[in-house]
Amino acid sequence: MQKHETQANQKKIENRALVVTVLVNVVTAGAGVGMYFLTGLTTMFLDGMYSTIALASTVIALLISIYSRKRTKNHPGGLYFMEPLYALLKVFMIFTVLVTGIVMSIPVVIEYFIHGSGEVMDAGAVPWYAIFATSVCLGLSLFNRIQFKKTNCTSMLLRTEAQTNLIDGLQSAGIGLAFFIIQLIPRDSALGFLHYTGDFFISLVIIAISVKDPVVLLLDSFRELTDGIAKDKDIYAAVEEATGLQPSEFTVIKTGMMIRVCIPVKQITEEDIQAKDRMLAILRRKYENAEIIYIA
Repeated sequence: MQKHETQANQKKIENRALVVTVLVNVVTAGAGVGMYFLTGLTTMFLDGMYSTIALASTVIALLISIYSRKRTKNHPGGLYFMEPLYALLKVFMIFTVLVTGIVMSIPVVIEYFIHGSGEVMDAGAVPWYAIFATSVCLGLSLFNRIQFKKTNCTSMLLRTEAQTNLIDGLQSAGIGLAFFIIQLIPRDSALGFLHYTGDFFISLVIIAISVKDPVVLLLDSFRELTDGIAKDKDIYAAVEEATGLQPSEFTVIKTGMMIRVCIPVKQITEEDIQAKDRMLAILRRKYENAEIIYIA
């Protein structure tokens, strides 16, 4: 009974999770921006701006989650397209912030390696901030991933937030670990340049470890936004169970939390209409926003 109740309230699960995410992001964004103004470090700008964008975009995600079901004259099937569109735009924002962090730190590297001058980075309270931010962001990522699974992996919004939180946590962990290691390196050693240019190299490493998953999310979002065929094996298994058909006999298109099953037929009969109601009843136990469409 509890399982069916969970499955029947996927939008409510999504909404609650996004509210929690907004509240937590207020804290992390404030802490990140505050540390940037205290230290002036590019890595803290990267971390603080990333958290700020995460906060603003999560508020938008919450509004999209609330209104994506709304049917309009121009979109009688609902506004579900806004969900992958949001994910697509957020990935672009993520890339923009990551690249901006690198660009901002390039002058420091040029100044040191070409002109031989620069300022030693002052970590200050950064390690303590890193421990706090890493714990909060990774915990929030795990929370959103669990909630994503409770929606039977249909919520593109929660998937995006879990990925954003993970990258935010990795950034904070990378910053804290890097500053700790740099403090152990003598300034007159072969790696002493990191005391002056470590900001740049930390940002570079963060991008290297963060870029893969956003790229995958970008591709999946684009597929959903353009009505591409779904790739999720769990969805196909659920459709097979509900319809008794083989994957070659139907097509699944996923747009946000909307699942559309397209079944080609020679002509739509009364028997098909009755079968559709029965199949939908089974399918909606797992995917509450599912639809079955006969294509004659």
